[in-house]
Amino acid sequence: MNGRLDVIRSLIVEADVAADVGCDHGLIAEYCADSGLCGRVIASDISDICLDKARKRLCGKPNVSFVCCDGISYDCDEAIIAGMGGLAIRDILLSAKSLPKTLIVCPHRDEYTVRKTLIALGYGIDVDTAIEERGKFYSVLRAVLGGGRTELDELQLEFGADCEKPSAALSARLCKLYDIYMRAPDANSARLQSVTAAMRLQGISVPIRSRSIIRSV
Repeated sequence: MNGRLDVIRSLIVEADVAADVGCDHGLIAEYCADSGLCGRVIASDISDICLDKARKRLCGKPNVSFVCCDGISYDCDEAIIAGMGGLAIRDILLSAKSLPKTLIVCPHRDEYTVRKTLIALGYGIDVDTAIEERGKFYSVLRAVLGGGRTELDELQLEFGADCEKPSAALSARLCKLYDIYMRAPDANSARLQSVTAAMRLQGISVPIRSRSIIRSV
């Protein structure tokens, strides 16, 4: 099964200038620089200490430049933001100097906020993939200004624009959430309602007042 980095790389498109925002070790920037998809690559992070890790990896690559900043303080056509929470991604987008045409994001949490922010900023979501990695669940999204899906209902905002399409990772995530919420069903009634509705979209049958989950044939 592909992990987060593999899925993120698969969604990168051709761009004159691509940015690896919060680049850490610069793995995404390295792919952008070596793949031939991007003419110029910006590796940016919040401090010089953080950027030093990317500098060591990307030393000698002439099409890579390094910017120390909090967010997107430069112009780029495509930005990849991963490895941070959804609220941090929201704040980066709201304070960006300019919005890139294409965004690829992988929030660690608060996916609802990320999707809602993207739509509010004029993006449409054209890919929304659920993945499981080492027992944790993530969403990887690609959004395009003026393209993709711009109207999402509450379930799509919470669980993915394509939550009605069969997905082993999403099904596993929903089953796990259901099991957690059923420990205190009265306190989690609203969450259970959303989770069970999404489970039914995935073809999962949930017996009433039971924690056992049976996949429909």
